[in-house]
Formats: sequence, C-alpha cells, structure tokens
Amino acid sequence: MRRTLTAIVATLLVAVTACGGGGGGAAAGQLTLAVAKINATLDPAEALTTSYLRSYGVGESLAKIQPDGTVAPELAASIEQTAPDTWTVVLREGTRFQSGAPVDAEAVRASLERSATENELAGDLLDGLTVSVVDPRTLTVRSTGPAPFLDYTLSHYELQIHNVAAYRALTGPAGPADADFTGPFRVTGFDAERELTLQRNPNWWGQAPTVETITVQQVADPEARAQIALAGQADVVDLLPSSAVPELRAADGLTLVGAPAANTVAVYLNPASPVLADQRVRQALAWGVDRDAVAEIAGEGLTEPAPSWLASNPAYPQADQQGFTRYDPDFAGRLLDEAGWVRGPDGRRAKDGIPLAFRLQTWGSEGPTGEVLQAQWDALGADVDLSYVDNTLVQQARERGDWDAQTAAFTTLGNVPSLFSVQLSPGGSGNYGHYDLPQVAALVELANTAADEQARTAAVLELNAVQAEVVPAVPVHPRPQATAVADRVGGFVPHPLQYENLVQPGITLGG
Repeated sequence: MRRTLTAIVATLLVAVTACGGGGGGAAAGQLTLAVAKINATLDPAEALTTSYLRSYGVGESLAKIQPDGTVAPELAASIEQTAPDTWTVVLREGTRFQSGAPVDAEAVRASLERSATENELAGDLLDGLTVSVVDPRTLTVRSTGPAPFLDYTLSHYELQIHNVAAYRALTGPAGPADADFTGPFRVTGFDAERELTLQRNPNWWGQAPTVETITVQQVADPEARAQIALAGQADVVDLLPSSAVPELRAADGLTLVGAPAANTVAVYLNPASPVLADQRVRQALAWGVDRDAVAEIAGEGLTEPAPSWLASNPAYPQADQQGFTRYDPDFAGRLLDEAGWVRGPDGRRAKDGIPLAFRLQTWGSEGPTGEVLQAQWDALGADVDLSYVDNTLVQQARERGDWDAQTAAFTTLGNVPSLFSVQLSPGGSGNYGHYDLPQVAALVELANTAADEQARTAAVLELNAVQAEVVPAVPVHPRPQATAVADRVGGFVPHPLQYENLVQPGITLGG
C-alpha cells in the first residue's frame, strides 16, 4: 500500500511540476493549487459548480460573507434593506463581465432568473422573491414578507452573476470560451475534475491582482496532497488530513492554516431507532461527549468544541454558552438511569433485556471523530457499531430509514432562521429524523419578522436552545480546515467558509 501511494504521489508531483509548480521553481506571478476536488463543469446552472469557481476567484455574487460572519457588498456597490420586505441593490459603476460585456441591472436579473430556473438550489434560495430593475445600476429584491437576512441569501455562491448571453446558445458542455463571470480571474483551460487554468481578468472592477496565472489541480487522495505540500510542489494545498498535521506543522517553507469552518460536525440521531427514541437518551449522549478531547485528538488541535449547533457561527458568540457547555458523564449516566437504561454487572447498559447499542456511520473527514465518540460512549455503557462509508451509502441509508446515527456538517453561516427550519421543520431536507416540533414555525417567523435585531437574535438563540433540548443531533466541533500555504504566498486570509478563501485578489507571490 505504501509503495502504491508513493507511486501515485510521484506521478502527481511530475504533473504539478510540469504546470509550473509552486514553491521552488515556480514561474513569477503563477500560483499553483492542489485541491481535493475541482468543478465538473463551467456552467453555473450545475449545482456546486459555483462553489468551486468562487473558491478560485472566477465568480462573484452581489455580496460576500466576511470572515467575521457579516455581509459586505461584492459586485454590488451597496445592498441595503429599504423596507421590511425589500432590499435595494446598486451595482458598481462601469462593471464588466470577463468578456468585456457590461454588467447592468438587466444582466443581473437575467443571471438570477437563469439560476433560479436551471439550478435547483438557486431556485430554492430565490423562491418567493421578485427581482425588479429600477435603472441600469439599481435593482430591488422583494420578498412576500419581512426578510432581514436577504443579504445573506444574495451572498450565496449559487447566485453568482454570469453572462446569460454566453450560455444561451450552448448545445454542449460549457468550455472556457463560454465561462463569462465577473471575478478577478477568468478561465483559460479546463479538464473536468482534473485541472483548471486561470488568467488575471483585465476587466475586473477592483485593483488588479499581482498574481497573473493560476493552475488548480485535483488531487483526490488526502495523503497525496499532504506529500505535495511537504515537497513544496504547490503554493496552496487544501483539506489536508489530520494525520499529517504534526509533520506539516514542523515542515519548513509552509504555514499550516487551520481556521475552524463555519459548520458544525454533529451526530444526527434517528428517533425511530428504539434506543434513541427517548429524548433523555439523546441528551445523555450529548452530555457524555468530551468535546475538548475530540477536538484535540480527532482535529489535531485545528478545531474547537461546539457545545451547540450554532456555536460555529462567528456572528452568534452567545451560542458558545448554550447547549452542552461541559463534559458531564455523571449527569449523562443519571439521565440513562432515569430512562431505564441501567448498567449490568458487565458495565453495559440495557433496558428490558435490550442492550443500549446503535450503529454510527461516518464519512469524509469525520472518521477520527467517530472513533473518539465510540470510545467515549462506550464509557457510558453504550455499544456503538462504527462504520466509515461513502456519503452515497449514508444518503441511501437515510432514504430507506435504515440508520441510527450519522455524522453530517451543515453550514451555520447564512440565513440562519432558514437553516434551522431546514433541520427542524416537518419536511425540511435536513430534518433527517423527521422530528415534529410545533414551536419551531413560530420561532422561525419571529426571527424573520421581529421589529428589531435584538428580538430577532433572541428568536434565533431560542431555536438553538430547542435544538439542544430535543437533540436531533449531537453537536461536536466545526469541521477542521487544514490548508498548507507556501511561505512565498502573502495575503492569504483564513475564512470560516472554505470556498471563500483559496484564491483572493490580494494574494502576493514572493520569489
């Protein structure tokens, strides 16, 4: 196995070096990235394509979420709530697409309408909204009710502004000549899920980047990415495995950036499972997690405890004081005793002859987290059958209803009432356990309609408290984002949203 990995890395190193390479020997003005995955298409109508294009500096939305969780205009010069149900957007003067075509209000409306029609997630985001052109630089976006979080919606990567005319005549997959966005870099070459090449956009509205060209290579194997980073063969390497963190920290010529993500890795619990139906059992599992230990062991110190689901959102620091703010195995044990799950002579818990046992599925980067949780819940007297599987199998198990516990990580930044609604409302796409919580609808409405920000924040925090009380999911920690940045790269800014930070216009390159 070791020999196979070495061969794979050697092949990839040759490929990266042939493209100009990062670190030593890199061409002046050329930035090289080795990433876990690149986009499969260049058409923003295809789901998730835009997240990659935004990450590499190709696409922009009207606004952008900042590292502190606030929203600032991006392609727009200003974006303001001018009535409870209306936001007014004023575009930057003289903005052009990468082809040179003007970006005016009609072009923006056409882009949003195409996204809503052809991209399911974008359609959900824009559902119930009416976009109207006021003048060549001004639009209004009107909702059917109060919409205090609409600026977050318009910041979403799926609502990137693109030149609809460039895509209208397509009869096949979009190529580099069809990709017409507004970001600081434009696409010059594309090999789906293999390589993307970019060049500085001379028509960008901001100060011209000092980086001239960018090569992005997909390297799916995390250990191979770690070897590329250690060899100095790429300037930026993302989503590095926690197992490589100690060696990467000690390596010369790079900095390991590990900003926790604005999402919360949580263990979603199925109340249809006999052992997880009792809310006290779910609460006991949450109190029985030593989050400091999980973050240190599974996250190699690159993440932090999340006592509640919202705790990974930097805009709500109060959420750090909600939920499971301490490790309390004694309280967890009392809850299990009250629920009838008592210890036997062997230390294992059972109720009416049924053992306290359930299956836990993990996937992606959550394997180490699952292993630590298995050990901690074992100490409570619970038997956890842990498996590490592909995400497709996780989804299929949910669709069949044949699951007990699964890890998942929802983004916590954005339209927060909507994010809670997705997970707690009947029919919500993230309500995996089909919980029916009557108080949620009123709290979501209050979070959207309260007259002042303080009342809206209180409603959001109450939703977070409901999540902690019912425990449809046990919050654990934000997903660690380990990114290696070569020392010659300046201006790299960590961001809690991975797709916001790999390529930034202010990045500089040393010798």
